[in-house]
Amino acid sequence: MNPRQLFTRMSTGVAVLGIALCVPAAMLAQDTAPAPPPQATTGQQPSQGELPMRHHHPPSPKRQLRHLTKMLNLTQDQQQQMLPILQDQHKRMESLRNDHNLDPQQRRAQMRDAMMETHQKLEALMTATQKQQFEQAMQQRRERMRQGMGSGSGTPPPPPQQ
Repeated sequence: MNPRQLFTRMSTGVAVLGIALCVPAAMLAQDTAPAPPPQATTGQQPSQGELPMRHHHPPSPKRQLRHLTKMLNLTQDQQQQMLPILQDQHKRMESLRNDHNLDPQQRRAQMRDAMMETHQKLEALMTATQKQQFEQAMQQRRERMRQGMGSGSGTPPPPPQQ
């Protein structure tokens, strides 16, 4: 397998797991009342052009499972099999985040490997229809990410010329 194919395959795996990890947090944010902005509690206003800092906390394995269950209509048996996989991945990611002996590139590579492994384990438990739904959701997320990574103007980059 050439390096480009390997990169494409790894990127796809990372994107697929990324949505499995990030979408539950976004869905939960919609269900709860918004927290007061930081300036409301500190009395300080962000300077012009500055956005208040927000910290991302990875969703819990149970939240991830709830989201996957809702998105893919998982059976009870699938849920019972997937929860330990998600819990293991959560522990591995936390361990990697706290390992200060790794440089950022090593950390990202190991996190990507862990996500790909988890994705493969989860996918092995899915039906063909669920895999297709999951891949469609991942593709939509990749498209949103590409649009956000454009020229910084908020518009997607132009398609490549052939």
